Amino acid sequence: MDMNDVNAHEREAIQMQTLGIHDIGLPVDASRALHSMLQVLNGRLRTPWQTCHLDRADVLIAHAASDPAVLASWSRGGKPLVLVIDERAPRPTSPFVLRQPIRVMQLMTMLESVAEQLASRPSAVQPRRARNPDSTWMPLESLRQLMARHGDAGPLVATTSDGCGVWIDRGTAYAAVSTLQRLRLGELRVGAFATGPQPVPASAVAFSTFDLAWFVALKGPTELAPWLERGTAYRLRRWPDFGRLGGTSALIELAALASAHAWTPARLAEASCQPIEDVHRFLNAASMAGLVVNAPVTAQPRAAAAATSMWSRFVGDLRRHLGRVA
Repeated sequence: MDMNDVNAHEREAIQMQTLGIHDIGLPVDASRALHSMLQVLNGRLRTPWQTCHLDRADVLIAHAASDPAVLASWSRGGKPLVLVIDERAPRPTSPFVLRQPIRVMQLMTMLESVAEQLASRPSAVQPRRARNPDSTWMPLESLRQLMARHGDAGPLVATTSDGCGVWIDRGTAYAAVSTLQRLRLGELRVGAFATGPQPVPASAVAFSTFDLAWFVALKGPTELAPWLERGTAYRLRRWPDFGRLGGTSALIELAALASAHAWTPARLAEASCQPIEDVHRFLNAASMAGLVVNAPVTAQPRAAAAATSMWSRFVGDLRRHLGRVA
């Protein structure tokens, strides 16, 4: 049997398992409503869910004001955390967020995304490649570890290639306005994060750690990241906010293709006619920003081909509008 078929079967088996869910910190009425919605959704989701004790849960739904020690302990286990925030509260950097009052469709979409992440964990799909001991991966690895802790660390600081600082404190990134602009333009590399002797400067502006992760990865190594696999197909689960991140026509084209269909890195390079090094950096950045999921390697279906063609036309029109020749 082909290894790709084995991976697909493993993912399918994981999706059919009943996954455990536990909630903490929610008001009594909100917790009861959540449990009622889970009962309503039972049988309507591709992956069945059931409430269980915290020790046996696969995902934790927690109010953002829950006990920080419990959230930190859960995050160290590497399992998904869904933060519940009040209706008007600012969105945290966690990839999974629900706003109160929780709606059924909102919950259903979130659980499907969480199940996809659980099914695509490297330990569930195939062994990780040995981590590259080269220090060039240290900035990304240190940033990944910080992001996995969901805001319980800081302040920490990294130095950019021009000698400026970038800080992370309690799940938020900070930098000078000029530094953030140069990061957005892809002009700076960022070193590894470590405990800093000074607090975050009052003049620094706050921005998302996911945005920082995107910037750092795009200027990182040209090889595929150690947590990604050359033989695995990846697709975007949502469109990058290029208005905020900044984006070249090449990045927009890669995002368009990866939104329409799942590709291995080599096939994405072939379809986009872009260097494999640029494709690696794009996938590394999208992965760091929480934008990609694994998918079975299959022949491109007709619907996906049509979608890809539509996006290709869109990118071509955009290039012409910007004065570039497709």
